[in-house]
Amino acid sequence: MTKNIILLLVLVSVLFACVKSEKETENIKHVIYKYNALLAEGYKKMNMNPMQEVASVDHATKLYYHMAALGESNIRMESQLKDIKFKEITFPEKDMAVAVTSEKWDYAHYDIKTGEKKTDEKDFIYEMTYELKKEKDKWLVINVTAAGEEKSAQQ
Repeated sequence: MTKNIILLLVLVSVLFACVKSEKETENIKHVIYKYNALLAEGYKKMNMNPMQEVASVDHATKLYYHMAALGESNIRMESQLKDIKFKEITFPEKDMAVAVTSEKWDYAHYDIKTGEKKTDEKDFIYEMTYELKKEKDKWLVINVTAAGEEKSAQQ
């Protein structure tokens, strides 16, 4: 009888861990979807402030600097995420997550003054790695790299 109770407790614990892990995986996906939507909107409107909903202050600041550099060159970017595939989501440490994705984007650069389209890229594939940290029960993106890059990727 005692063995059955112990076995039952172990099974319930394993089941709870799996359910919690699935929930956290879905939370990570949701943050990345929102991150990409806010990123595209931030470049389009040239306002990265909303990124702080899903990114650390440091990471959002890096995105702001990239957007500002484009603006100083009189360029505004418009982009659209067409597809995202989650290849892997791992939890290497407590309150840390790493997600690897394959993403298909369309993007174009426009002259801010004239509105003229300068570049146009369709179906561009990015292999991305997102690092996330849980702060106060909320997942935040702390770093993003494209395959082959050593520094943060700013799309």
